[in-house]
Amino acid sequence: MLEFIRERAQGWFAWVLALFITIPFALWGIHQYQTTDAEVNVAVVNGKKISDAEFQRAYQQQRERIKAMMGKDFNPSVIDNKQLKKQVLENLINREVLVQGAHDAGLRMSAVRVGTEIRAIPNLQTKGQFDPKMYQRLLRSQGLSVGVFEKMVSNDLVIQQLNQGVSGSAFVTKSELDTLLRIKLQQRDIGYALLPVSSYIGNATVDDEAVDKFYQDNPDRFRTPEKVSVNYLDLSVDGLAKDIQVTEDAVRERYQEHAADFTTPEERHARHILIQVPSDASPEKVETAEKKAEDILARIRKGESFAELAKKYSQDPGSAKEGGDLGFFGRGVMDKAFEKAAFALKVGEVSDPVRTTFGFHLIKLEGVRGGERKPFEQVRAQLEHDLKRQKAEDKFYSEAETLSNVTFEHPDNLTEASQELHIPIQSTGFFSRDGGVGIASNPKVRKAAFSDDVLQDGKNSEAIELTQDHVVVVHLKEHKPAALRPLNDVRDEIRQLLRVEAAKSKAKELGDEFVSRIKKGEDAAAVAAQFKVKWERPGYIGREDAKVNPQIRDAAFHLIPAADSKPVFDGQALSSGDFAIYGLYAVKDGDPASADKKTVESLKTSLERDHGLDVFKAYVDALRSQMKIESYPDKL
Repeated sequence: MLEFIRERAQGWFAWVLALFITIPFALWGIHQYQTTDAEVNVAVVNGKKISDAEFQRAYQQQRERIKAMMGKDFNPSVIDNKQLKKQVLENLINREVLVQGAHDAGLRMSAVRVGTEIRAIPNLQTKGQFDPKMYQRLLRSQGLSVGVFEKMVSNDLVIQQLNQGVSGSAFVTKSELDTLLRIKLQQRDIGYALLPVSSYIGNATVDDEAVDKFYQDNPDRFRTPEKVSVNYLDLSVDGLAKDIQVTEDAVRERYQEHAADFTTPEERHARHILIQVPSDASPEKVETAEKKAEDILARIRKGESFAELAKKYSQDPGSAKEGGDLGFFGRGVMDKAFEKAAFALKVGEVSDPVRTTFGFHLIKLEGVRGGERKPFEQVRAQLEHDLKRQKAEDKFYSEAETLSNVTFEHPDNLTEASQELHIPIQSTGFFSRDGGVGIASNPKVRKAAFSDDVLQDGKNSEAIELTQDHVVVVHLKEHKPAALRPLNDVRDEIRQLLRVEAAKSKAKELGDEFVSRIKKGEDAAAVAAQFKVKWERPGYIGREDAKVNPQIRDAAFHLIPAADSKPVFDGQALSSGDFAIYGLYAVKDGDPASADKKTVESLKTSLERDHGLDVFKAYVDALRSQMKIESYPDKL
C-alpha cells in the first residue's frame, strides 16, 4: 500500500513508523481510539491526550510485531519491557506531534485520496476487490464509525506527505558518494592459514574421571523432559461438515438467495478535476469556484485533454499529478454526490460540475468492469461447501456447549461425552511442555495438559478453543516425569563432547602460538609449514569475495593497516571450532569511476534515505521543542 513505508521503513524511522502507519493494516484493538475523561492518560501533547488504553494497544501490537519477526525463535524473556514501553510511548507522542505539525503547516488530505487508500487495504478486499460490506462489518465489530476511521487514515497520510516533503530535501554530494564507494569497493591483499579442529580430535584423551565430573556438573544437559500423552475429543465445523448431506434443490435455492455474492461488483475507472471550496464558503467564493470548473469543462468540450487539464488545474494533491486518475472504485467509497455522478456516466463522458463537501468536481469515466453473474455450474461446488458449512456451524455451537457441559459434569472420563455426541476418543503420542505434534503443537493444549487439574487431579480439561470453530477437551493418558539419563547411556556422548572441546582448545593454543611468532617477524609460510598447514595467498579480495571463508574475509577487513605499511596479523576461533590465522599485506581503495551504475544508484539511494531519516528526526525534534508535552511513564 503506502510506498512511503516500503521505501523508508528502516532503522530509527522504521521503529517510529511501525506505530505511525498501522491503521490501514490492522483493524483490531482500535475501538477506543478516542479518549474519554474517565480514562487514564499517559501523555498530553498541546492539550491532546494520549490514553493508557491507546498506549496498551500500541504496546501489544509492537510485541506482536516483534514476535512475528522472530518467528519460532521468539523468547519473551529477551524483551526489555521497560525499554519497549518507553519507546512505544515516545513513538505515540511523536505521532501526535507530527499530526499537529502537519495540520499547522496546512497539510490536508482529500476524501478522494483517503478513499483510494482505504480501498487498497488488503483486509478490506475480497478476491482482490474492495468489499464495502466487509468494510462496514469490520468497522462495526470494532465500534468504529466511518468518520473516525477515515480521520485516522487521513492523519497517517498527512504524516506521509509531511515526511516526503521534509526527508525529500536531503541530498548526497559527489564527494560523499565517492568516499563511500572507495570504501565499499576497497580490496585487500591478505594471507591466511587454518588449523582444523579435526586434526587434534584423534590425539585428545578424556579419562573416566573427567566424564563423571562433566555429568555431575551439567545434569540438565542429560535430563529427559517431563512428558505426557492425552486422550481427547475433537469437535470442529470441518469435521461436522463431512457428515452433512444437502440436496440439489437446496444448493440451487442458495444460489438464488446469494446471487449478489456471485456477481462481480461493478467498478468504475474515473478521472476528476477538483476545484476546492470549503463547505462553509461564502456564496461569492462558491460562484467563483463553480465558474472556474465550468470554464475548464468548456475547454474539455472543445477537445483539450482532460488529463493535462487535471495536472494543471486540479487541487486534489493525491491525483493531480496522475492526470486526475482515481483508478477503479466501487459503490460506497466516494462521496455520495460524486458516486451518483460517476455511476451515471457512460465511458468517455464528462460530467457537469459536481458539488461535494470538498468543492466542485469534473468527472470523466474511463472504463467499467464487473457486474457479471457467474453461472450456477461454475460455483456449484462452493455453494455446496458453504451450505454444508453453514449447517455444520449451526450444529457446532450447540454441540460445543454439550461437550463442555458433559465433560464438566463427568470430569473423570471422556466416555460420556463421546457417546452422547458420537465422536471418537483419540490419543496423542508423548509430548513435552515445549512442543509436540498434532493437537499438541498448540500451546493451549500443552498448557492444559500440564495443568494441575489434568496432570495432578486427573480431571478433564476445559474446552480448549484451537480456533473459533474447533475445540478439544483433553484427559491425561500417561505421564512420564523428567528423569536424568543414566551415566552409562551418555558416557560416550560426553566423552566425544570433551574430546572436541579439548581439540578446540589445542587448536586455539597452537593458533595463538602461530600468531605470536609471525607478529615477531617469522615468515608466515614457514611457520605454517611447521604446523603442517598451508599459508594461503589469494591476493586482493573484495568485501563480498566468495573465494575466502566469510569469517576470515570479514576479520581481514576489520584489521587496521599499519602506518609503516608492514603486514598486520591476527587470529581467532571460527564458529566451526577451527582456528584461523590471517594477515593484511596491503590495501587498495576502490575507484568510484569503475563502479557500475547499479552499485552507484543503490549506494546513493541508501545514503539519501539515511540522510532523509536524520533530517526528519531533526524536524520532529524541532516540532517537539515548540510544543508543550507532558508524559507520565510512571503510569505505564
